[in-house]
Amino acid sequence: MNNNRLYGKYKKRLNIFSTIIFSLTLFLVFNFFIVQVLFSKSYKDEILNRTKSYQIKKGKRGSIFDRNNEVLASSTEKCRLWINSNSNINKNEIIDLFSSIPNSKISLKENFLNQKKNYLTLAEDLVVYDNQDLIEKIKSIKSIRCDYYSHRLYPYNELAAQVIGFTNKDNQGVYGIEGYFDKILNGLESKVEYNKNSRGRRVSSKNSLLPNNGSNIFLTIDINIQDILQHELKEVFLENQAKSANGIIIDPYNGEIIAMASIPDFNLNNYRKLPSDSSEHYYKNRVISSQYEPGSTFKIVCFSAAFDNNSNQNHKYFCENGNYIGRYQQPFRDHDPYDSLTFSDIFTYSSNIGTIKIFESLGKNLFYEKIQDFGFGIKSNISLRDEKSGDIKNINYYNYNLRDLASASIGQAIEVTNLQMALAYSSIANGGYLLKPKIIKKIDNNNFDQPVVIRKNLKTETSKFLLSNLSKVVTEGTGKKAYINEIEIGGKTGTAEIWNKDENQYSKKDYYSSFATIFPINNPKYVMVITIEAPKEYNKRWGGETAAPCAKNIIKNILLYDKELRIKKNEKA
Repeated sequence: MNNNRLYGKYKKRLNIFSTIIFSLTLFLVFNFFIVQVLFSKSYKDEILNRTKSYQIKKGKRGSIFDRNNEVLASSTEKCRLWINSNSNINKNEIIDLFSSIPNSKISLKENFLNQKKNYLTLAEDLVVYDNQDLIEKIKSIKSIRCDYYSHRLYPYNELAAQVIGFTNKDNQGVYGIEGYFDKILNGLESKVEYNKNSRGRRVSSKNSLLPNNGSNIFLTIDINIQDILQHELKEVFLENQAKSANGIIIDPYNGEIIAMASIPDFNLNNYRKLPSDSSEHYYKNRVISSQYEPGSTFKIVCFSAAFDNNSNQNHKYFCENGNYIGRYQQPFRDHDPYDSLTFSDIFTYSSNIGTIKIFESLGKNLFYEKIQDFGFGIKSNISLRDEKSGDIKNINYYNYNLRDLASASIGQAIEVTNLQMALAYSSIANGGYLLKPKIIKKIDNNNFDQPVVIRKNLKTETSKFLLSNLSKVVTEGTGKKAYINEIEIGGKTGTAEIWNKDENQYSKKDYYSSFATIFPINNPKYVMVITIEAPKEYNKRWGGETAAPCAKNIIKNILLYDKELRIKKNEKA
């Protein structure tokens, strides 16, 4: 009896305990179900918000190199220090901090901190690597904020400035390679994951994937030859008080541009200091963007067309003693009067009238087709912005304006760029092939070494004839002031009037002085074209007086730099 009562009593307690355990279990399972199934996303988000953080980061902008792997443009991290001076700040603490940094270029005065601004800049453009001590110390002062940003550095300052271009305050490329390849150079943006430690500070996460950096670009430019070209152009520009000067040096066998310069130039690291109303004057890459009447350097077109079509090389042309009207309303003149000259002598002594006579023997269609064969009148599509196509009229225009086509045979009444001229002379140097110009040697590991041939534009015999006669121009003709004992070169001078748009006529005092050269002439390695715009002295207007001596100085300096040229010179000796 007692056993039954005790059994019933404990059984009742056990049932109550079992019910409680079951209820608690059911409650826990129900809550687990709510947490893990119904509200799992919201709880997960809350946990992540407390332990994780994310930031949009951008990969580092790619660098630009020359053909010898010299850095022409690179990115570095900079910072800006600022305070909210409307909040409570300890002025003395801030001043003492900056004064305690040895060799610091930053000095603050109390009256500066008296300014009331939400964003008061204490210092900016601080290279992080060079200011680590200062950056570490400011962490102890809560009122000072530090903003980090990427900044572009150009080690060679003004060298190849218009070719390289620069980045603006938003780190976007403008002008030159920086602008044309902005998307390729730019790093990609991505969301980067960070963990938060017990103090709430961000630390890198194992799952964090940093954004991809931009591609590195290697140019065909040789910065040493660029320095030679740019320095000599600047010298002749200043000496002659000219309006501008520009030049290009190209490899005639693959179209690679070795140097390209435009004067006036500017320092890429200080481009913001240029006057806003004249910045375009400095940024302009005149080699590809300035169209001009070339003068006698263009005569290669007429002579190559005649030679390609088997003109009589022994025939003498009457050069009218310096004045010729013929079927034209206005006369053509020579700078020196000539009686009769051979085909070759007309080229050597640059007779305008003799060239007109050769043009007349050709017919307008053959000459016009040769202009097109040389690539004039169309863009080369070089990988740079703002390239101009020049100005060659349609053949139908010349059918009614024959004098303009005759003028084109001596480089007048048409417009070209120096890039087009360099490619034309390159086709003479390489045996008669018009090439596509290249400014990019490789992007990361993708090489662009293969030359791109546009067309065969000259017979091989014609290129040999022109090379021989270009040599005679330097030894006997108008290019004597480019003659160099150490190396045989060939060239052609050019002098052209400048059209005055305001007066709707040619200027009576401003001329383009040009010189196109191939060197060494017996085994070409370089083609160079330079142009000086409007030398101040009237007697300096001739290509042989201004551009040719400048070219001579450039070649002599390249000879000192280029070991291969020195070896060839010694082998010949």
